[in-house]
Amino acid sequence: MSNDVKPRILIVEDDPDLRTILRLQLLSQGWEVAEAVNGAEGFEAVKQDVPDCVILDLMMPVMDGFGFLKRVRSLMDLQDVPILILTASEDERNRIRGYQYQADAYMSKPYDLEELTEEVRRLLVTERMA
Repeated sequence: MSNDVKPRILIVEDDPDLRTILRLQLLSQGWEVAEAVNGAEGFEAVKQDVPDCVILDLMMPVMDGFGFLKRVRSLMDLQDVPILILTASEDERNRIRGYQYQADAYMSKPYDLEELTEEVRRLLVTERMA
């Protein structure tokens, strides 16, 4: 990815207020943002236009975050897309399961916007180096 191309972040989150907060924060960094309201919509979005990073909620209708992760990681051309799980779940088993399904990072809600931004930035740098 060249320096003049803006990184594209896909937010997969069913809560419209959280999507708005995330979108505004990411746009303030000069990044492009796409949104999906559930895992099924997110999976279709990823297949159509591969993002540079995905921010993924776990608990969503239609297809949850684990279903999304499983499907994305099953496709060869999507295996290297960095995925950050952002969830309200405090269950340690979900963190373990997220990493088993090859998530790249995991943050719990509530979260600090600056921390989230730095984590996305780290994932983008890692993705460019791959």
